[in-house]
Amino acid sequence: MVSQLSWYLARVGGLMSWWLLSATVVWGLLLSTRVLGPKAVPGRLLDLHRFLSALSLVFLGIHLLGLLADSWVDIGLVQIIFPFTSDYRPVAVAWGVIALYLFAAVQATSLLRSRIPHQWWRYVHTSTFALFVLGTVHALTAGTDEGTVRWTALVLASVVAFLTIYRLLVGRRTFSTVSAKPAATGEAAPPPVRREEPAGRRVVVSELRHAADGVVAVELAAADGASLPAWEPGAHVDLVLPSGLVRSYSLCGDPADRDSYRVGVLDVADGRGGSAEVHSLRAGQGIAVRGPRNRFPLVLANHYLFIAGGIGITPILPMIRAVAAAGREWRLIYGGRSRAAMAFADELAAYGSGLVQLVPEDTDGLPDLAAALADTPRGAPVYACGPEPLLAALEKTIADFPDRHLHTERFGAYRADRHHPDVGEFKVELRRTGRILPVPADRSLLQVIREAVPEAPASCEEGFCGSCELRVLEGTPDHRDTVLAVSERERRDVIYPCVSRARSPILAVDL
Repeated sequence: MVSQLSWYLARVGGLMSWWLLSATVVWGLLLSTRVLGPKAVPGRLLDLHRFLSALSLVFLGIHLLGLLADSWVDIGLVQIIFPFTSDYRPVAVAWGVIALYLFAAVQATSLLRSRIPHQWWRYVHTSTFALFVLGTVHALTAGTDEGTVRWTALVLASVVAFLTIYRLLVGRRTFSTVSAKPAATGEAAPPPVRREEPAGRRVVVSELRHAADGVVAVELAAADGASLPAWEPGAHVDLVLPSGLVRSYSLCGDPADRDSYRVGVLDVADGRGGSAEVHSLRAGQGIAVRGPRNRFPLVLANHYLFIAGGIGITPILPMIRAVAAAGREWRLIYGGRSRAAMAFADELAAYGSGLVQLVPEDTDGLPDLAAALADTPRGAPVYACGPEPLLAALEKTIADFPDRHLHTERFGAYRADRHHPDVGEFKVELRRTGRILPVPADRSLLQVIREAVPEAPASCEEGFCGSCELRVLEGTPDHRDTVLAVSERERRDVIYPCVSRARSPILAVDL
């Protein structure tokens, strides 16, 4: 009787643990791909993901206790610790033992997430896919409920496979850890585009209003009155201006409002003309937009620190709304030249001084970044956007807080090449035509390429927007852009020719 009860406990515990683990994987994929909706994921949905995982662990414990108590399969502690030592279906049991170790690693790193580097947790958490596969194989081969398991496994494997492919093809940027995407004067950098990019969606300027000294808030609505494409906090759109100039700006309105887009634009006297043209727009005037696209996504967390400087508040504003609506804890440190120059300051001040700290430089000096980081819980993401001096100071300060996870977006021209030694002349091969052109030390690779291919795409020409991306076929690029993350600096398949050069004597590109 006792042995029979133990066997039923082992079966029920094992099946329930496997089903709950499968549900955890499916739910995690739904959250990461935002299939559940375009807004920031509410905290209760993330809590459900954690609950399913913990409940799976509980039933796994029941499964193991049932196996230890059952005399028929004769599995002891040694067989549970060491794979391939069981006399009962040794290979099948071994898959379960290996899955047990993976499960322990995933659970341990999740519990210690606030105390370990974010990358460690992310890499270990990715092994959940292997854990799902091993658990499924173990359930199919080690138990006696093969019929039930077989059909369940087929359905679950199909769902997981579909969501995984969807995650890779569509939702891959949703859980990005660090995005170093600059955007000049509040212009958010677009992802790489090709010269065949369409003209964009026609919109009309529905309203322009003063947002701060030198800053205008532009409301856009679809010219045909239809709903605009959905977007998430951190997203940006490309504005195709009447002159033909294309500039990118962060969306700073409400993602739930599908009838309009809002961007905030700082007028820069010595700019390249884009911001001045935006300021000259009038209500009712038609332009076009491309996108939205998101290279500065909001990750899931329990606590956030937001740091903004000047017009850098634009991508941060919708993040704050989303986090506040989800009931997460957050703080904002917002600096500017003066109170009058800080866009949307009144809108933010409504949250209260306990959450929003406005730091006008002319009266309060510079933000105390060290104090802000010290008051932030371990493991919390830090989202920052602003001028280069602010971000450089933050990157230096956060080195003393390795358990805070920094996500940045630049909008000032960043001299990425200042960390690189001078590289003299090299040659570029345009592989499609076979032309080989010299690239002198005093000219950019993009300038040389445009002599042969005048329509070669580019926008910022300062290494941060990514629109001039080219595929490298041979040779070693010398990456000097800020599009690529630090971990991608050794890539040999891509180059941004407006600022980057070559380490090899010749570089072949797909042109």
